[in-house]
Amino acid sequence: MAKDFLNEYKKNKTIWNITIVVASLIIALSINFLVLDNSDFWTNLKTSVIEAGQNNQKADLILENQNWNITLKNSKKLNNTKSLSYSIIYNPENVEIKSIECNSNNLVKIENQEWIKAIIINYDNPININKNTKICTINTSKKELKSEQLNLINSNFTDTTWETYLLTTSWITF
Repeated sequence: MAKDFLNEYKKNKTIWNITIVVASLIIALSINFLVLDNSDFWTNLKTSVIEAGQNNQKADLILENQNWNITLKNSKKLNNTKSLSYSIIYNPENVEIKSIECNSNNLVKIENQEWIKAIIINYDNPININKNTKICTINTSKKELKSEQLNLINSNFTDTTWETYLLTTSWITF
C-alpha cells in the first residue's frame, strides 16, 4: 500500500511539473507575440538554433574575421561616395596590424599612436558602394592566443556634394 501511494505521488508530481513547463511556455510566447511584439508572428518565430543565432547587422560599417584577415564591409548602400574614413582601436601589446588594403589605391593612413589607426579612403571618381561590399582587408596577427577586440570609431563618408554623413560602427572579437 505504501508503494502504491509513493508511485501515485511520483506520477502526479511528474504530470504537475510537465504542466507547469507547458503553461510557462504558452504564457511566455503569448506575452512575446501579443503584448511586446505585434508584428508578423511567423517572421519572429525562431525554431532552429541556427536561425536563432543569426544577428541582424545594425551598424553601417561591420568587421568580419576570416583567418586573421579582418574584412571591413558596409551593411547599407553608400551612394556617390568621394571618400570614406574610419579609425581602428586595438591592443598593440597583443595585436599587430600588418597591412590594410582597400578598394582604392588612394589611401591616407594616420598612425600617430600605436593603439589607433585612422584610415581615409579617397576615390578618384565617385562610386556607389553596394551593401555587403568588401571595402578593406586588415591583415592582423596576435602574439598570444587570447581574445582581442578591434573597434571601429569615428566613421563617415563624404558624397559628391561634399556632405559628410556619420556612420554607425561595430567591433569584432577574434
